[in-house]
Amino acid sequence: MNKTRHNNVNINLGISTILLIFFVLSMVSFSVLSLSSAVSDKRLTEKTINKNLNYYDACNQMQKKLKEIDDLYYESFSSSSSEEDYYNALEPETTLTVPSGDSQELEVIIEPNYPHSDGEYFYIIKSWKLIAKADPVIDFSINVIK
Repeated sequence: MNKTRHNNVNINLGISTILLIFFVLSMVSFSVLSLSSAVSDKRLTEKTINKNLNYYDACNQMQKKLKEIDDLYYESFSSSSSEEDYYNALEPETTLTVPSGDSQELEVIIEPNYPHSDGEYFYIIKSWKLIAKADPVIDFSINVIK
């Protein structure tokens, strides 16, 4: 009888050791997956921050250009005797671009506006958008569909 009890203790000790090893291995694998996910999230956050900073820098540069255009339109408004003279002195539509990072640029399209009261502006913004500088390069070297 003593031999039977001794064998049961060894079997129970072996099962608990295997379960402990399995538990430790699963915890290690989950921690590695968690670390990998955190590193990927950090990279994505850095890309997003850089893209937003580039966009806001482009917006600041565009505001400076719009200030210069506003000054030019004010001079044209001051020197014109009528609304028709104001519109004839200016281009019907002006496109301004400012680079926003390596692959995009901020494009603003404005057209002149003759102000009839003090609260009106000298131009109207028709479009304010980010556009790609070049088309994306697509790799067709691997034949996936035959």
